[in-house]
Amino acid sequence: MARLLVLMGSGETTPTMVTPHQRILATVGDGARVVLDTPYGFQENADELSARTVEYFARNVGHDVGVVSLRDAATTGAVALEVAAARVDEAAWVFAGPGSPSYLARQWLATSLPGVLRARLLDTTRSSATVFASAAACTVGRLAIPVYELYKVGEAPHWRDGLDLLRPLGLDAIVVPHYDNAEGGTHDTSCCYIGERRLRILEAELDPSTWVLGVDEHTAAIIDLDARELRVEGRGRVVARVRGAEHALASGESIGLDELFDVVVGLGADRSSGAQVVDDARMPVGGDADDAFDAAVDRGDLIGAADATVGLLGAAGELDTNVRAVVVRQVAALARIAQAGMHEHRGLVAPHVETLLDLRRQARDERRYGDADTIRDALLAAGIEVRDGGDGTGWEFTDPLASALDGSRGRAEGVPEYPED
Repeated sequence: MARLLVLMGSGETTPTMVTPHQRILATVGDGARVVLDTPYGFQENADELSARTVEYFARNVGHDVGVVSLRDAATTGAVALEVAAARVDEAAWVFAGPGSPSYLARQWLATSLPGVLRARLLDTTRSSATVFASAAACTVGRLAIPVYELYKVGEAPHWRDGLDLLRPLGLDAIVVPHYDNAEGGTHDTSCCYIGERRLRILEAELDPSTWVLGVDEHTAAIIDLDARELRVEGRGRVVARVRGAEHALASGESIGLDELFDVVVGLGADRSSGAQVVDDARMPVGGDADDAFDAAVDRGDLIGAADATVGLLGAAGELDTNVRAVVVRQVAALARIAQAGMHEHRGLVAPHVETLLDLRRQARDERRYGDADTIRDALLAAGIEVRDGGDGTGWEFTDPLASALDGSRGRAEGVPEYPED
């Protein structure tokens, strides 16, 4: 078993990083693999970028991945946000990459995702890999460099809030990807495009315990949380830095996290640098009703699970923040189960339903209306409603709650749809 946090400086969808990706995916084995589109969600070609990423992992890396779309937290419904968070929580492998660090952090900090990611990294019961590259890597510390605002817009050097995923792991570090960037040619674009001068200004504002983890381009810092070590793969270096003083690790080198802590203290970081508790509003207290919901889902009793949710609403009076969060989680869970189940069941039963509908059409053509009624009623008894219209005959599953709520089955049985001649 391995829990990996992987920070890539750049090149996350280039041939250089194919082998690291393959090794990382091999450690987690089977399980859901998801790409988050938030870092580039503001771009007009976001769909194209997602498609390219999916194609890269399928064709170059040899693994199919899905996309969890969360482009704008303000316009995404609460249930949809919770469904996205649950998919991230459950995935064996999660990836986020290029785009805007500021945009990514602003979107995710408005959701439960930072708490989900922290819990994921701290979960010792399963293997997982969380891979953040380029812009996404820039956000994993307590603070993040607003790259576009400094490099393109010309704002004065300042920090933005990051996701704060590293302090609970004992790493009070700020991640700087593209650490060795040299695209500027005649001007300094190292340190994630802002250059050495501006990074020194920003370093002066850091707490004494906080340090910089620089990751060169086409390079991965692979942090194994179970083995408690950091190893370097790719073309470049990973650099521990404290106010300009550096300790570099070359590709192929590794270092224990305790030893890394000693290194940054030796470079001048305050010894208080280490694991810190981060307040997390992700896990509200749901009490007995939340336990009842989970137990009902586990035994396949979806109506009982819905009753637990309704019971929460009835007992809460004015809905407080914690109760609302539990209700949203429960409704999202029911929505995911229903969506997956309806999709699966329709595909399974469709050939049989269509065969019966063909027999029903034949009976109608031959004016055997009693037989047509019998077929229709048999389908309805099985939870399938036949719908005749101008465009032909279709079918849908009936409301699964109808019989539980009022004893009805939708259309009354025994009422003929065609008069006998």
